[in-house]
Amino acid sequence: MFYHGLLDDEFDTFCYTLNIMMYVMLVFVATLMVIQFIASLIYVCPRNRTYTEEDVRSPVMVMVPCYNEGDNELRKTIKSVLNTTYPDENKVLFMVADGLVTGNGEDMSTPEHLANILGFDIDEFEDDTFEYDCIGVTHTKNRARVYHGILQKGHKFLKYIVIVKCGLPAEATTSAKPGNRGKRDSQLVIMGYYNRIHYGRELTELDSAIQRAMVDLNLQADMVRFLMTIDADTRVDTMSITHMVYGMDKKEKVLALCGETKVDNKASSWVTMIQVFEYYNSHHLKKAFEAAFGCVTCLPGCFTMYRIIADDGTPLLPGDNVLYEYSRNDVETLHEKNLYHLGEDRMLTTLLLKHYPDRSLTFIPEATCWTIVPHTFRILLSQRRRWINSTVHNMFELLRVNTMCGVCCVSMKVVVAIDLIATMILPASYCYAMYLLFLVFFEDLPVSTVLLILYGIIMGVQIVVFILRSRWDYIWWFFIYFTIGLPVFYLILPVYSFWNMDDFSWGKTRSVGGSAANNNAAPVMEDDEDDDDDEKERLNDYRNKMDEHDDLKMYEDDGSYDSRRSGYSGDSRRSRDSRRSNGSYDSRTYDSRTRESGSRASRGSRRSFN
Repeated sequence: MFYHGLLDDEFDTFCYTLNIMMYVMLVFVATLMVIQFIASLIYVCPRNRTYTEEDVRSPVMVMVPCYNEGDNELRKTIKSVLNTTYPDENKVLFMVADGLVTGNGEDMSTPEHLANILGFDIDEFEDDTFEYDCIGVTHTKNRARVYHGILQKGHKFLKYIVIVKCGLPAEATTSAKPGNRGKRDSQLVIMGYYNRIHYGRELTELDSAIQRAMVDLNLQADMVRFLMTIDADTRVDTMSITHMVYGMDKKEKVLALCGETKVDNKASSWVTMIQVFEYYNSHHLKKAFEAAFGCVTCLPGCFTMYRIIADDGTPLLPGDNVLYEYSRNDVETLHEKNLYHLGEDRMLTTLLLKHYPDRSLTFIPEATCWTIVPHTFRILLSQRRRWINSTVHNMFELLRVNTMCGVCCVSMKVVVAIDLIATMILPASYCYAMYLLFLVFFEDLPVSTVLLILYGIIMGVQIVVFILRSRWDYIWWFFIYFTIGLPVFYLILPVYSFWNMDDFSWGKTRSVGGSAANNNAAPVMEDDEDDDDDEKERLNDYRNKMDEHDDLKMYEDDGSYDSRRSGYSGDSRRSRDSRRSNGSYDSRTYDSRTRESGSRASRGSRRSFN
């Protein structure tokens, strides 16, 4: 019934070719990992600098696009910007509320939360609205309200401008999210404003309102050289703006730079724990390597600073070429939708690399921020679907950029090509590796020493990266990443993403609640997202737990945070003294209803009045 035979060990050309291809690929990947590791050593030693007044004189605008964030998220972000060491008179907070949207589990809309925190009043019947051209399928026009003022706490103050996109009059009854046009549209509001300012073109109604707000706050638009972008759930380090401005000022050829983004809710769940090492590795290995060649391929919108104009007055970020391509409204193909609807930040980075080949995009690890990462697997799936698909399509665009550094096979374009191939075959590679391990441990399959060395190099350099920086705590995070995170990041997430490549919604990371969720009106430009009942609740619980710790650690010298609007007396000195004594916030707020009232408010911004 059974027969014994001889093993056929005859030479097979096909198998031999596959083995050679596997070894060549592994050698190439291992070599690339070693090169990335060597390049990242530039950033091993921390740079402790002493900054002078000359280093912090450049005006900076900090832009925060908002959508459905609640009180805790917005309060954390605003507090962190207020408490940075950068001079208060040289920074202004620019917040764009993307529509009248109420987040899931919230009792007020995001614009109402901003009004409550910053201290301005919203009157939807009396406040003027200003028209501007927007991007979108249903509407190409939009209207917005403009509020501005000064938020003060003790001896520190923060100038702010808030743009509330409220939509066309018809949207109040026909849209679940009036005024919502997407994050890219929010970015284009400020890019378009600076484009028309620096090219001397006619301003839109919204531009004129922003310009009056800038004048009221004693800011000159053409003097603001840097635009820093952060997300509405990001908490920046106190020295972050100073580090970034110094990096831009000392190297005029730097067009944009990013800092290190850290996980704020590390131990919330196993989902957050597997992301800690991934975030660290992507910055200190991947971005550090790319920065050594001045070609960081992804500047994250949650923590990046851009150069608005060059020293000779040439517009850079709001330049015509970049603005024209980034404001495309004819996005129709699967490729374009992944680029512009899901990967705005990556696409903007690609356009900067394409149109400014003589300038560099870099990374400075000294500047740090903390962000809230998905804490449930359901939300992680939704987020990484957007990230992975937009990354794959953006890599195809990067291959068309002929100005990246290097020549022939020794260039950043080759690195991008390898990254693209590796991303596409990641699930198959992981399955092959697991099958190989099974054969080795259970079938006693002999393993080539060369193969073990190559795999050891690939994994070893990732460990040495944090050991050389004396970050011994990351041994624990690496262990979690290696044991639990690998099947998630290498198999489950890529397969899910590729299967849903035609899904262009933001999914569970952007749940809408309140009246908007119950509105059965006609759809707007973006797909309506399903509610995630526990996302806001869990996030708010975490924020509440962190509030007390952060207040003691970061703000103990300034007293407690109080978002209540203070009453004003006629005696400005008495008002200032009372603010110093009780440590509460005092918000001076003016709207853009009339030019005259705005000017008077600006000139009286240091006074208290009813």
